[in-house]
Amino acid sequence: MASIELQQIHKWFDTLHVINGVDLSIQKGEFVVFVGPSGCGKSTLLRIIAGLEDATNGSVLIDSKDVTGNLPSERSLAMVFQSYALYPHMNVRENIGFALKTAGVEKKIIEKKVDQTARILELEPLLDRLPKQLSGGQRQRVAIGRAIIREPKGFLFDEPLSNLDAALRVNMRLEISRLHKKLGITTIYVTHDQIEAMTLADRIVVLNEGEIVQEGTPQVLYNKPNSLFVAEFIGSPKMNIIPCHAKNGKIILHLEKELETKINCPNKKISRIGVRAEAISLTDLQNAELIGELALCEYLGSEQFAYVDCGNGILITVRIEPDVKIKIGSRVGLILSSSSLHLFEESGLRIEAS
Repeated sequence: MASIELQQIHKWFDTLHVINGVDLSIQKGEFVVFVGPSGCGKSTLLRIIAGLEDATNGSVLIDSKDVTGNLPSERSLAMVFQSYALYPHMNVRENIGFALKTAGVEKKIIEKKVDQTARILELEPLLDRLPKQLSGGQRQRVAIGRAIIREPKGFLFDEPLSNLDAALRVNMRLEISRLHKKLGITTIYVTHDQIEAMTLADRIVVLNEGEIVQEGTPQVLYNKPNSLFVAEFIGSPKMNIIPCHAKNGKIILHLEKELETKINCPNKKISRIGVRAEAISLTDLQNAELIGELALCEYLGSEQFAYVDCGNGILITVRIEPDVKIKIGSRVGLILSSSSLHLFEESGLRIEAS
């Protein structure tokens, strides 16, 4: 396993500045996920680490050694792509062992390593099958096996599950997580799916417009987002955001009419509050802080999400118990947990509670 360090990485495509001065240190054995919207630069950054793309400026260090000018084959990293890229005329055994074969490794050693890799990934019954005889999840495991057999210092995954259906994505997430715990190899994983990021990562790196906007554990990013962008990007469902201002030490919400709350806030810079769905409770209309009309309920088996129209185009998402039944169109009361509020200024930056 290897440590990986990025120092002031910039990347220009003609006049387009896609990576803007990224600094990042990844520890040995760490599982780091790059997440962000399409076009934020996460895959480009991964390709720069792999050596498949040249940085315009900056340095890539692996185990403190500068490898910026090195070829991909000289970096001891293995990449798993979004497409499986398996050779259709080769069976699973041949696909997994191909890299060692082209490197001139002895046949007996290749066979031994293929068998070891197949055991790790539970591919032993499939070794004689062609790729067309495999499911999507099985093909992705073969692609991972092809990376494992090289015994790399680090794995690089570029949205490896995006071609799979929902059930297979869940299974493959579990397999990738289990594989990392078993092998302990430094891993960088790129995805636009924040659920994948939350469930897989030791540390999440959130990118936007070529810059790191926040990094930290899933718990930190969920509970203390440093900006509106992170608050709305991390978490499912996304955080409720309500425009507001402070007056006489209280928060005034901008709904159909301005609504004064009982929530204390002396900070006059406040522009919006954020609150997660689980930090809102239903209550009777007399005791409500907010009153709205139930627009929709999503029943998910173990829970429900109620969407309450509070006016001014604001739809509040509330997590409720699965056995609660409310008629669509009825008026409902809401209470916000004041200890779970997130405060943001006009620029979108987080305001720390005093």
